[in-house]
Amino acid sequence: MNYRDPDTQMTPPPEVGEAPARILVIDDSLFGRKKLVKAVARLGHRPDAAEDGVSGLEMLRSGGFDAVLLDIVMPRLDGFDVLRAMKADPDLTDVPVIVVSSLDDETESVVRAIHLGAVDFLPKSFDPVILEARLGASLARKRFRDHERDYFRAVERLTRAAELVEHGSIGADTVQVDDVAERNDALGRLAAVFRGMVSEIYERELRLKRTIRMLQGSLLVIALGILWGLMPALSRLAAGAGAEPLALVVQINLVAALLCLGSAALRRRLPRLGRGEIGYFLTWAALNGIIQKIAIVELAGHLEATMLSLIVTVQGFVVFAIAAVTRVERTTPRRLAGLGVGLVGVTAMLFTRLAGADMGQIVLLAVALLIPVSIAVEGILMAARQPTHIDFTAAFGLMMALSTAVLVPAAWLSGAFSDLAPWEPGRIEMLTLAMGAATAVGGVIGCHLVQVAGALFASQSAYVKTVAGIMWGSLLLDERLSALTWGSIALILVGLYLVGPEMRDATVRLNRSFTARRKPRE
Repeated sequence: MNYRDPDTQMTPPPEVGEAPARILVIDDSLFGRKKLVKAVARLGHRPDAAEDGVSGLEMLRSGGFDAVLLDIVMPRLDGFDVLRAMKADPDLTDVPVIVVSSLDDETESVVRAIHLGAVDFLPKSFDPVILEARLGASLARKRFRDHERDYFRAVERLTRAAELVEHGSIGADTVQVDDVAERNDALGRLAAVFRGMVSEIYERELRLKRTIRMLQGSLLVIALGILWGLMPALSRLAAGAGAEPLALVVQINLVAALLCLGSAALRRRLPRLGRGEIGYFLTWAALNGIIQKIAIVELAGHLEATMLSLIVTVQGFVVFAIAAVTRVERTTPRRLAGLGVGLVGVTAMLFTRLAGADMGQIVLLAVALLIPVSIAVEGILMAARQPTHIDFTAAFGLMMALSTAVLVPAAWLSGAFSDLAPWEPGRIEMLTLAMGAATAVGGVIGCHLVQVAGALFASQSAYVKTVAGIMWGSLLLDERLSALTWGSIALILVGLYLVGPEMRDATVRLNRSFTARRKPRE
């Protein structure tokens, strides 16, 4: 075979647009290595060299090589052993190997090398033109396989994304096909169209979900506000009828516990608490069943129901401050504006009610701040730690039962039960049953509201509580509303709309009218 010195043979570089290939030369002969390295460089590629099979395999396993020029006869690890090791390694099995050898039994060695995975053969006295042709063919086949592999990987990713959409559950990051969409071929165009369609579906469904949550949350807020707003008026009626405050709280909590736990028992949803949940329920009981109830019932004998209802509006601002510090929820400018609008409405109502108030009433109002603060902390606690595996009704009933168990000894020692007569359906008893029922229903609604709309939106029930408290005071206690109060109520409702519910779940379920049609296998 004719030999031409690679130093004098000029060969064209790789085609325009193709990056130079990285070629590894493995040869124990210094002269052979230099000759191959120089020939590869003249072809416009990037050569690297290894002096034996062991170091050659180490370099190959570091990655990045497009082809190998391999000598057969080498110490430590010959070319056949290198081929076996490459064939056994999934990361190296597709790297083309051209055997370059001067063995006497050339035909037998070529056949053996091909069986072991080599793609071509060159003698030591190779013609650079032949090297160029065989190396170019090997690189072309490898690039084709790499392109084919990338193509099928892209098809697989696009197929998985389509299956997720077909199953009807998509989120903001469901369709991760951006790199596929950047391909300059038909598959890339298909991925780009698919990505755009899924994004449009997701945004549409998310807007619909936000609207549903807004309506659902608003209805829950209104229902909770109406029920809670009833409590100050009923508490004031009970105080006027001579009810002992601590005994009244115990009975209200007991009625609420029996109603909720009875409902859970009928539905076979009684809770089982883990060790980590006992502290949560005790804290919840202290906030709701003890602090709030005692403060409302005690203060109802000294303050008007409308005054107690007005002070509850502080809840929204306490929740906003806690949420901003703890980052439990997003405190966006729109939500801040909603709270501000609501504050304007509340301030206007307070202005009409505090005109002419004496110092004693102002001190009592300051003490009444315990009510909105405890409600705010309760909402944040529920948003952060409310057990999702326990039924709402059962959870609230258990909390009421715990608060009752804590209060009974205190009420007994203080003599609150000393004047209790056998139960008869009198005025105080009817008020107790009404407040217990309102507590039970309102508590379950409050649990559901926090989960559906978040603690910050749930805190807006304070505005509705204020409005409802004023209305109940007007209906039951003949407390009148001025035109300014009605205007304040309108501002409060605008603030409620601006705050809006928290969208914590970014995954939407699709109500699909389509599915992939597959032909049955024959």
